Amino acid sequence: MILPRIRLPWTKTSDLSANSRLHWRKRHALVKAQKRAADALAREAGWHKAVIHPDAKMILRLIYCPPSNVSTVDDDNIITAHKGARDAFAAVLGINDSQFTTVAERGEKCRFGAVIVQAETIPPENEASRQGCNPSGSDHNPELGETGMAFDKHITGKAGAQ
Repeated sequence: MILPRIRLPWTKTSDLSANSRLHWRKRHALVKAQKRAADALAREAGWHKAVIHPDAKMILRLIYCPPSNVSTVDDDNIITAHKGARDAFAAVLGINDSQFTTVAERGEKCRFGAVIVQAETIPPENEASRQGCNPSGSDHNPELGETGMAFDKHITGKAGAQ
């Protein structure tokens, strides 16, 4: 399921990045404002009505369109700077934010800047395919151990020996 796009306002990423030396109280106020904005925009887009399976994974794509007066933006900072928004999205969807795989992409510059958020749900696989086995047992592979992991039979001798 693909959720409707959200357009977050541009925030100065250097203040919210992991490397920021901003005073904790000022940073907290910025994160709180970001959470409020993300929550309101997600609810406005109808994300709160989405039914997400508790085991589903989600791809959260942040397409950042910096303002015309910003020369460069580090994509690592985009992800960390939007942690508050991620938390708000997870709360609106009723899921744990560990279900998100966050991807940052560069977009075109625009006058005031924006971060366009796209979210897509990846449904959970059924239990048998997740464990890599066929319940009928017809494709049993003797190379796999009880854990379903392959073991290389050609490795002999001490560790590191060639």
